[in-house]
Amino acid sequence: MRLSQTHILLDRLLLLLLVFSGGGLLFVYNRNPLSVFLLVLALFIVIFMGKKIKKSIFNSSFFALSFMSLLVITNYLIVPSHQKFLQYGFVLLNVTSCVVILTHLRNNRTYNYFLKSIRLILQVVLYHSLINFFAYFLVKNSLTPLVSETHTVSTFYYLFYFEPVKHAFNFLGLELIRNQGWFWEPGVLQVYLNILLYLEGFIFKRKKITLFLIVIAIFSTYSTTGILIMLILLFFMFKSTFRRNPIMAILLISLILPIYFIAKTNVERKVEGEKSSSFQKRYLDLIQPTAIAFKHPLTGVGLDREHFQKYRSEFLMDDDFGSFIEESTGYERQAETTEKGSSNSITYLMAAMGFPISVFLIYCLFRQKLFTLKKGIFMTIVLISILSEPLLFRPFFLILIISGMMSFFNKFIK
Repeated sequence: MRLSQTHILLDRLLLLLLVFSGGGLLFVYNRNPLSVFLLVLALFIVIFMGKKIKKSIFNSSFFALSFMSLLVITNYLIVPSHQKFLQYGFVLLNVTSCVVILTHLRNNRTYNYFLKSIRLILQVVLYHSLINFFAYFLVKNSLTPLVSETHTVSTFYYLFYFEPVKHAFNFLGLELIRNQGWFWEPGVLQVYLNILLYLEGFIFKRKKITLFLIVIAIFSTYSTTGILIMLILLFFMFKSTFRRNPIMAILLISLILPIYFIAKTNVERKVEGEKSSSFQKRYLDLIQPTAIAFKHPLTGVGLDREHFQKYRSEFLMDDDFGSFIEESTGYERQAETTEKGSSNSITYLMAAMGFPISVFLIYCLFRQKLFTLKKGIFMTIVLISILSEPLLFRPFFLILIISGMMSFFNKFIK
């Protein structure tokens, strides 16, 4: 099927919104209207700009939508606490959007077309992030606050975004601001930069200068998680080079080692020093939702985030459980509880929906069919990222689960 410019434009708009739905400030400040628009746009493309849906694709899409909706509604009905249905309605809205988008991609587009389109969008994210980082020195005296119920950021005419108080850091005596690009925090930006690094390094294998720019951009986020993922990707990317060309290996190591030690210093500061609150929050988000899941192993406490925040603010772990975790990890827990949501998507999923459903959804996540080339490397990016950011129920990551679920149903439906 030869695509017109209109088809291509609408596809890229759809995928652009899909990317920004996974942590973009655009969705932070306009979540409800843009989430509805994402679904409407996807439906419009499928109905008016696609081919007749194949029976096998329709069946797997229908059963995935029905089964996922059944899981969400069942959770709403059986959790032992009052839940706001609007919270569940929003999850169902995102599930429907993901199913419709996947139906379009599988029925009307090729795998390579999808990867090229995502790559183009992430390249735009890359170039904006680099400009955003260096623009701070020019615009820092002209920033205005942008406030929502959950988030506050400083912006320069909606082009560049910074959080000077929260994200300032010192690099070789120079005061810098961690780069968050178009996203709510640097830890989210690094996810997409590392996905682009995966695409450029393992799938398309094009310009080396692009790889260099991605490394610079990831370093500008000053994200420990981002730098760790980047080092893993670079190791596998240049593993064969190390064998063929020892001199090149030495040069690469000499470039990577400073980055490693900076990341190591960053980790130590977060664990023991002035930035320890960030580490302690993630540490608590690892163990407290797990303890909640053990208390409600079959149903969890529900997908209502407001209820979850209230519940965990009053929840105290058993002394034996807390002591076991501290002895196992070697890290002392300084906080007993928090009123905030969980930054760990996996432990939140277990606390919200219980172990049986969580295990199945994580299984579907690893069965995803959108990024299958060097799949293990891609899933390493996703797994490490969702362990440190609350991203799993946002459409860009939820679509991976739905993709795996559709693949699962494909085995039984023709």
